[in-house]
Amino acid sequence: MLKCCCTCLREFDYDKTMRLWKVLWTHYLSEHMHLYVCVAILKQYRHKIIGENMDFDTLLKFINELSGHIDLDPIIRDAEALCICAGEHGAASIPPGTPPSLPVENEKCSGA
Repeated sequence: MLKCCCTCLREFDYDKTMRLWKVLWTHYLSEHMHLYVCVAILKQYRHKIIGENMDFDTLLKFINELSGHIDLDPIIRDAEALCICAGEHGAASIPPGTPPSLPVENEKCSGA
């Protein structure tokens, strides 16, 4: 959890970090909402990524340089839309064993 905190605080200011956490904690649309958020970020910048034919190293550098420049509100809206559009087919495409955005309360209790 601390790693997630540090990563989010690097990308967003405190208020936006807390907003993103709330979206992830609710598991409202999916327990894998973090994956949809990542796809939404890539989708937002797809024209630049594809247009420049970025290799893996260049893509990583580009994503790292987005720190502090990502507008969270449209990303969350897009992630929610992607999740809804993917529906059951999207959930079925997530490999078994993929960890959720944040642990579900029952999983925490059963591990204790």
